[in-house]
Amino acid sequence: MLARLPVQARGDLALVHETRRRTALLMTDAAALHLVACVRAASGLDGAMAEAGVLMGGSARLIAATKSAATLHLFDVFETLQADDAPHTAVGAHFGGVHGILAAVEELLAPFADVRFHPGIFPHSAAGLGDMRFAFVHLDLDLPEGTRDALEFFYPRLLPGGILLGDDYADPGVRETFESFFAGKPETLIALPWSQGMIVKR
Repeated sequence: MLARLPVQARGDLALVHETRRRTALLMTDAAALHLVACVRAASGLDGAMAEAGVLMGGSARLIAATKSAATLHLFDVFETLQADDAPHTAVGAHFGGVHGILAAVEELLAPFADVRFHPGIFPHSAAGLGDMRFAFVHLDLDLPEGTRDALEFFYPRLLPGGILLGDDYADPGVRETFESFFAGKPETLIALPWSQGMIVKR
């Protein structure tokens, strides 16, 4: 994809490329630029930001670098996936031994203020955050079940004008989960050409 980028977007692309040099970033440049644009658009709202499905911290770094003063909450299994019972869950069966290392992601994001980690299987890892309100949420959970849990948790806590952006939208199960969840809701579900789906909360 070729595009004539304005000055700000060229800076965003430099951030994307720097992040790729530092860690794994499992999304295209177009998807990464779209994520950054959404974070910037939501940063004027008085709410927290969140990512569920952090892995090596690449997209979390993009959010942290763009979020302004908002607190960023990061949810991922990290090493808890290696617990004795985890391989018997759907998450363990899907990811196996592939997981992010909490200490490595903490080090990657150490230069950025107000970043909080919630290791464990979602939504149990969100215990105690029921009163939180969010301006931006990024979902990258791979599986329909986890995606559904995250939508059920974050959607009612998303501020009006807040943005929810989901990865893996080309996966039929994940896409059906989004479509089923938002059926009958007032938001327009937008399918983006780089395997993301998004809504803006009404």
